[in-house]
Amino acid sequence: MFNFRIITCGDGTDIIDTMLKTPYSSLTPSQMEDYIEMDKKPAYMERVKEKERKKAERERKIAGNPLYRMACALGFA
Repeated sequence: MFNFRIITCGDGTDIIDTMLKTPYSSLTPSQMEDYIEMDKKPAYMERVKEKERKKAERERKIAGNPLYRMACALGFA
């Protein structure tokens, strides 16, 4: 069972409703492929967000480092 449902609007856009669940038995093979593909996307997006958060944290720590500040002031960095 998928923990979301893809709702297609009249203009062709897809909306993912996470409040609804979709049983495997209610899907056709082509719909199953769409659901499997959509199931992978949130996990990928979560990994990208975590990577960006770690990068920002690392840059914040480097910028707060007094040796890095001194190197910037002297024109080395």
